[in-house]
Amino acid sequence: MPTQRGLTLIELMVVVAIITVIAAIAVPAYNGYITEARLGAARMNADSLRVFMEDYFLDNASYIVGGDTTYTEAELDTNFGWTPDGDNDAYSYSVTVTTTSWDITVQHTAGGWIRCENRMNNCCDSETAGASLAACP
Repeated sequence: MPTQRGLTLIELMVVVAIITVIAAIAVPAYNGYITEARLGAARMNADSLRVFMEDYFLDNASYIVGGDTTYTEAELDTNFGWTPDGDNDAYSYSVTVTTTSWDITVQHTAGGWIRCENRMNNCCDSETAGASLAACP
């Protein structure tokens, strides 16, 4: 009588259970890496904006351009010559200014955000406990 080759149902169920456990661990870790990468790109672009804002302040002794106190991404390009680097329109930028300070909010289209207040002296993000888009703790 020839011997049968193959897997039993129990062996298949064990393999499926092992794969399920591995996936349950790997997927949340992967999502965390994606979120951190998005926040890192947002921080990098916000930090590059700082150079343009401070350069404008050195020339004009104010961050306010033409009486406006809030700027969208298009206005940042027009007023300060700044455009985000390599974000592929995945982020939206909003800057609120006074004569001596500015706050920036960067939001990703898939969620996640960073907010930096007082010329980037106090920053928080969507992963910071107690943080909100309105203000950092």
